[in-house]
Amino acid sequence: MISTIAAFALLQATPEAQAVEAFEVQGFRSQIMVEIDAPRAEVFDAATGDVSPWWDHTFWPGPAELVIEPEVGGLFYERFEAGEPDGVVHARVIFVRAPEQLRLDGPLGLSGRAVQLVSSWTLEEGENPEQTRFTVDLAITGEVDEELAGIVRRVWVHFIDGRLKPYMEADCHLEPEAPCAAFEE
Repeated sequence: MISTIAAFALLQATPEAQAVEAFEVQGFRSQIMVEIDAPRAEVFDAATGDVSPWWDHTFWPGPAELVIEPEVGGLFYERFEAGEPDGVVHARVIFVRAPEQLRLDGPLGLSGRAVQLVSSWTLEEGENPEQTRFTVDLAITGEVDEELAGIVRRVWVHFIDGRLKPYMEADCHLEPEAPCAAFEE
């Protein structure tokens, strides 16, 4: 017992132990709704599984895998190189009711920050079964300010409105291995 107390006292005396910086914990909510001209089940299938054809923000250039596993406890992960263990878990799937809802809990691109980001997806049929209303509800707390929360929102608008919507509406999901005409410059 004495040695544990002595070690703790020694740790408190070192400069490294005193280098502690406080941050303000804040929270923000945001909602994004995008109409996609494609059936809900097809949109859900394209928005999960291998998302590399349309998801364009990664930690590694040209990762071997970029996958959202649409099952409870599934992962949204990026594997850097095929057959290698290196990669990153962007989020965990904490709720799924295919093809209507999916909820991710994880830092996504904010890995390394004290942040909790819950992204809740709701996919509803539009005015006809060939349309989908894709809603993303974002709740972010932790080491985040209003500026960062705004960036997170803009990135999600980019993913759903700027990438998934044109990917679906150009029928690129029907041939995911082929280059998507919606993204050609």
